[in-house]
Amino acid sequence: MKNLSSFANIQESLRGITANHSLWNHEFLNRCRTRQLSLQEVQVLAVQMYKFSKEFNRILARILSCCKDESAQLVILENLFDEMGQGDLNQSHPELFRRFTRALGIDDEILAIQAPTLETQALVNTYLQIPHQYGFLGALGAVCYASEGIVSTLYTQLYQGIIGAAPLPKESLKFFEVHIDVDDSHAAKLAALIEPRLTTHEELEKIKLAILEAMNARVQFFNGVQRQINESSLIANSLMLMNV
Repeated sequence: MKNLSSFANIQESLRGITANHSLWNHEFLNRCRTRQLSLQEVQVLAVQMYKFSKEFNRILARILSCCKDESAQLVILENLFDEMGQGDLNQSHPELFRRFTRALGIDDEILAIQAPTLETQALVNTYLQIPHQYGFLGALGAVCYASEGIVSTLYTQLYQGIIGAAPLPKESLKFFEVHIDVDDSHAAKLAALIEPRLTTHEELEKIKLAILEAMNARVQFFNGVQRQINESSLIANSLMLMNV
């Protein structure tokens, strides 16, 4: 790797961007870890998570569209194939998530018409635009380190908040279990793609910027979830006062 230190050191520095990010200090995640969420708050979270999660296939496809390397294309396609339930749409990740929202009392029609918050849409747009802004390697880095690489930890924390709010059937939580168990292997395969293709400090800096931008957008996503929860509470309190 010309003019660069060992990839092990580079990986450590890239992981450091995500590990030391302010995301992990977010008040909403803290409330998840301590199981302080209400069912209504989980419902708000679920709708916004779905709006992002269902776009992840498009995000991978966007990266694939700017990849000219056939061996790299195969790894991205394998990831996309997993997202699509390995050919079984009943096991696709969007469908697994809809099992979760149904268990929360949100039917598919209601879920479809719910709008993403501005912050959720900004998160989707951030990932869709990263290939154009930072190139193929930057996009791989963002998905590898700021998505697949943190999903196990992030979803474990969200899972704690969810199960603390309501007793849900195990089958309805499969989306979370799949991501907690599987995405580390996706991250490892994506990192293996980056290593031989990373040759300059300029490319490394683009990857770092892409990771940081994705992490910052994730913070804004949770800000949007918390804002929507606060607004819902204000409306509910106002209605209660009107009925007194």
